[in-house]
Parts: sequence; structure tokens; C-alpha cells
Amino acid sequence: MARIANLNLPSSNSHRPQPPSTAARPPPPPAATATPTPASIQSTIAAARARIEAQLKSQGIQPAPPSHPTELHPMLRGDYKPKHSTQRATLPVSSIKANQQKPKLKITHETPSLTDPTQNPYFDPSLTRRTHGPQTRRRHKQFHFAEPGQYVEQAERKRAEARMEQLKQEIAERAELARLEDEVLDASAIQFAEPPQVEWWDAPFLSEASYGSDAKFEGPDSLCTIYIQHPVPIEPPLAIRSQGVAPAQLILTHKERKKIRRQRRLEQQRERREKVMLGLLPPEPPKLKMSNFMQIMANESVPDPTKLEAEVRRQMQARQTKHEADNKARKLTKEQRHEKIEAKTKADEEACLMRAVFRINKLEHPQHWHKVTVNARQMHLTGTAISCPTGFSLVVVEGSAKNVKAYKKLMLRRIDWTMSQNDQGSVTNDLTNNECHLIWQGEIDKRKFRQFKQHTSASETQAKKWLMRAKSDELWQLAKQYDPNDSITALDPFA
Repeated sequence: MARIANLNLPSSNSHRPQPPSTAARPPPPPAATATPTPASIQSTIAAARARIEAQLKSQGIQPAPPSHPTELHPMLRGDYKPKHSTQRATLPVSSIKANQQKPKLKITHETPSLTDPTQNPYFDPSLTRRTHGPQTRRRHKQFHFAEPGQYVEQAERKRAEARMEQLKQEIAERAELARLEDEVLDASAIQFAEPPQVEWWDAPFLSEASYGSDAKFEGPDSLCTIYIQHPVPIEPPLAIRSQGVAPAQLILTHKERKKIRRQRRLEQQRERREKVMLGLLPPEPPKLKMSNFMQIMANESVPDPTKLEAEVRRQMQARQTKHEADNKARKLTKEQRHEKIEAKTKADEEACLMRAVFRINKLEHPQHWHKVTVNARQMHLTGTAISCPTGFSLVVVEGSAKNVKAYKKLMLRRIDWTMSQNDQGSVTNDLTNNECHLIWQGEIDKRKFRQFKQHTSASETQAKKWLMRAKSDELWQLAKQYDPNDSITALDPFA
């Protein structure tokens, strides 16, 4: 490059107009007489090269042979023609091998067709709608309302299929189990165990483990003793106590009764709906109310809403009147209620007839007399109430188990036996230590009294005679011997 610069070649910058300048400029070099030719340039380069080699040899340095021939620059050859005369020719010059332009790589594989996108390896079929054809605007989906009961029918169909599959599986399991049982119960596969020499219930009574040995009935290790074992008495079940009559029905809780009633009503409503769908029954008219008539009769509410409201109120009043009339028709009369109560009481008495005997220290207060007598008659109980001023008082009642239990609550809990004031506020005899005790209760075969009566006896003899009419005079002696402080004779009244 230094050699080329010393050749004083003309450049394109010499033809550009120079701006005027006020500063002093150095004098321009003398103009060449003639334009150098390529031959003269080659001769000049060869002379310079020979001169440099001579200098190197004189210094004892052997010049290196040229590795490859050096080409001339296009500007030196004279075949370079710039596009515009005003442009500066700044083409790079490859003076060394590293700066030479590398050959371009040739693509051997076939390029994908730009007209057919399916030949592209990166083609995505899912994007065809977006990339091909005219872009259409997305259409909005319309509402599709399902028919009433459509999904319910599908669910029922799936449930039926699931039940059928479960039934098939159970049948297969039972068949497999039956086959296994037949194999296990095969007579050839059963091995009977050999009987023992002595049964376990006979071993304690034998001296040795064989039936041929002597019996062991005496001695300290024998189970036979002089003592007698009395078994503990156990009450028989209700069916035996009531002479083979079992309970009429199972007693359900309030929650269970509500559940059964709800299920029964749902079943009736479903059956009626199915009959309406089949055309066996006419459909029911809509139940109009003030809260829903605008939604049900929207078309009729616009012309005359006042008339429609009046019609709705008329239907509401008709339904209320019908409801009250039905209740009144189902209501029992006074005689029918008494007959129903008597029939129920008679049925309870046939199931179980009970008797209860109460001992009262003093039965003198009028309110006590009234409560004891009136409640016994209202509960359809028979018996008697005997008051003896010299001793104690006795109350005997007979009737169904339910009524006797209610009467026990009255006598032992509800009545205040220590009350000594009457309705006028006057104080009667001192009743501070007055008490009532249940001395006997149990089942009986039949009633001994035809009705409930009260009686006042002047002595114990008259009281016994009064009880002897009903063949129950032993109750007075039982009440006389009763001791409330004795834990053995004391009864649990609500056991």
C-alpha cells in the first residue's frame, strides 16, 4: 500500500470542486506530463522490487520467494469505472489472503415452494382458516334452550344403566359364590372330625378322661355340692305378657314421621304428573297469587291489570274458603270425639290393664278431693278414694297403662299435698308433713271396680268393708304395713 501511495496516482477527489478558503495553502505539485499506462506501472514496480532485493542481499538477507502471484488493483489496471464521477472510489483492496472474499455457500437442498404452504415443514393446519381465504367475522352463538326434563331423562337413563350393570355384577358374584359353595360342600371334600373321647360338659364329673372311669360326685374338687343355685328371674317379653298380642305398630320419632309423609306426598305428586303427561288427567290451572300473577299471565296483565288483580284475589279467596270448608268437614263432632277416645282407651286396656295403689297421710283438702276424683274420671279410670280421719287415706285406680302412668304423674308430682289454704283463704288442718306414696302397681286380669267413687270412713273397719265389696280388702292391710323409710318395700313409680 505504501508503494502505491508513492506512485502519485490521480484520484477522483481531484475532480471535486474545492470550497474557497481564506487560509494560505501550500503550492500544488507540478502536473504530470503524461498519464501512466499499465506497462509503465509494471516496469516501475519491477524496478522497485529489484532495488529492494538488491538492498536485502547487500545486508545478507535472503528475500522470501513469492507464495502466489499478486494481482494489480482494478484502479491500477485501468478497468475500474465508478458509477458517478462525484463518488469517492473506496473499494477494499485484498492485499493479503485473510482479506480475500470467501466463496459463497451453495444450497444443495430444494427450497420449499412459496405457492403451496402445505410443502412448508413449519406449516400448521390449525391456522389454515386464519391464513387462507378471506377473513370472515366470527359469528356469535345463538341460545339453544333445553326442553324441560331433557337432562333429567338423560340422568335417569344413566342411572338405570348403572343399576343394570350393578345388578349384572351382583348376579355374576352370586353365581361365582354358589359355584364355590358347591365345590366346598362337596361330600368328597368334607372331612369329618373324629369325636372326642369325653365331651367337655362331662369331663368335670369324671375322674379320668374316659367314660369308663368312675364318676366324681363327692370330694372337695367335685362340682356337686349341697348348695342350690336359684336362677335370676327374667321378665318375659311383651308379646307373652299380653297373651300373644304383639305391639300394633312401631313407634316412630317426629323426624321419621315427617320424612315418611314427605316421601309419600312426593310419590303422589309424581304419579299425578305422569297421568297428566299421558293425558289421563287434565292439567291443573296455574295457582295465581299476588306475587306471581305478573309472570304467569304477562300477556293479559297489559290490557287491564286491575281486572286481572281482582281475578287473582277472587281465586285466593276461593282457595281459602275451600280449605276452611274441608277442615270443617273433617272435624269430628263432640260425640265422635268421645267415641274415638273410648275406642282407643278400650284398645289400650285390651293390650294391658294396670292397677296402682296410693297411700296418702291426709286427704282432707277440697282441691285435693276434686283433682283426685275428676282426673280419674276424665282418664277413664275406675277405682275408689277412701279417707279415714283416724288413720290414713287410700286411692286405688284401674285402667290402661298409658292413663295409669299419667295419673301417677298427677299424684306424685303435680299435686301439692302440703297446701293448707282453700279458695276463701282460710287455713284448714296442718298439712306440713302430708305425703303421697305409691305402694303397689302391676297388671291385672279384669277390673274390680265399675266406676271411680270417693268414700269417707269413720274407722278402719268401715274402710275394709268398703273394699271388701270389690274383693280388694287386702290393699288396706298392705297400705297399713307400708313404711316409706324401708328401701326394700319402696317402689320406683316410673320404672
